Amino acid sequence: MLRASSEAIGVDADLGATIGNDVSEVGVPAGAELIALTEAAVCGEAVDDARAAVVAAVGGDGAGLAVATIAAFSGLVRVADGIGIPVDDGLAASSASIRRDLDLDSFGGAANTDLDGVGGPDGFDFADSR
Repeated sequence: MLRASSEAIGVDADLGATIGNDVSEVGVPAGAELIALTEAAVCGEAVDDARAAVVAAVGGDGAGLAVATIAAFSGLVRVADGIGIPVDDGLAASSASIRRDLDLDSFGGAANTDLDGVGGPDGFDFADSR
């Protein structure tokens, strides 16, 4: 969603920053603070400090929206992983390049999808990436 939403508003976001890479140049206003809050909320560490930094950067209303978004996505991921929802062939194919660039298939939830033989529009075959 970050890729699509940043493209829609003409922002060049560094998606690599969302998986632990350098967050200093995320390309999103208050991006470093938002990523720190997301990681704190998911990992349960220093949430108060991270939330205070987001409030300082985007205000209370913006922080509230950020926390709601973090909670919603965290819940969706947990449900999907818990019941083993696979990625369908269409999404697997259309997300081939970003999945490769961010090494998303190394995450535990990728085990829910049989990616063997599912290729992307650029000819990338997931079976070859493991």
